[in-house]
Amino acid sequence: MLSYSFMQNAFIAGTLIAIICGIVSFFVVLRKAAFAAHGLGHISLTGAAGAVLIGISAMNGQLIANIIAASIMGAMGDKIKKNDLAVGIVLTFFLGLGAYFLYLYQTGYSGSIMSILFGNILTVSMEQIITLIIMALIIIAILLFISRALFFTSIDPLLARAKNIPNKLLSVIFFIILALTVTMACQIVGVLLVFALLIGPAACAFQWSDGFYQGMLLSIIISLGSVWGALCLAFYANLPASFCITMIICAVYAIGLIKQLMVR
Repeated sequence: MLSYSFMQNAFIAGTLIAIICGIVSFFVVLRKAAFAAHGLGHISLTGAAGAVLIGISAMNGQLIANIIAASIMGAMGDKIKKNDLAVGIVLTFFLGLGAYFLYLYQTGYSGSIMSILFGNILTVSMEQIITLIIMALIIIAILLFISRALFFTSIDPLLARAKNIPNKLLSVIFFIILALTVTMACQIVGVLLVFALLIGPAACAFQWSDGFYQGMLLSIIISLGSVWGALCLAFYANLPASFCITMIICAVYAIGLIKQLMVR
């Protein structure tokens, strides 16, 4: 399997994305930012489709659109949680705009829309891997500086504000990190299934651990195991990698639910 260059690229890219998603998903669940992650997935469609339409990389289009949207979401702070309806309408607009961009892009429409919607890690190029490495290093570097403060504001934002911790600034930074992570995750699971890697690993980890470091480590392990297992299944069973990732994560979560029911 690893004798093929496309599988080598897939495992390198998958490992990078899995590690970052394992870390960021921990904060997404902790901060109850699942809706924002879902929204950025929708906005990724518009960014990717618009980029393809004007002849630039879909990943670059996703990155630009996501960073703009994430900056706005981060500036809204807690208000975004209280205005789900308004945000939902805005996201519907972006999704419709993305569909229109895809409609305008006639040449190679079918292949392009499938790749954008569901991802295709088996076609990742070395240039994309270099981009993913740079994005991963940026995310890790930022998180090394803000992880403790981010955890504090996620657990008790009122006390953090009383301690003069800049909640709004941390919110903006976190959403930009989320934007980068969504862009990375879309290369594997696409914009429709990005939820799987941004919610699933941490959701499973919280079933087995409630500590900060233990929970994050377990989230990374689950994310890595899901991606590696999915790539093996995709190669040997000729199944879509995105489908395998979602099924593995759902299976792990189901095991956690059964464990909780048995304990009760």
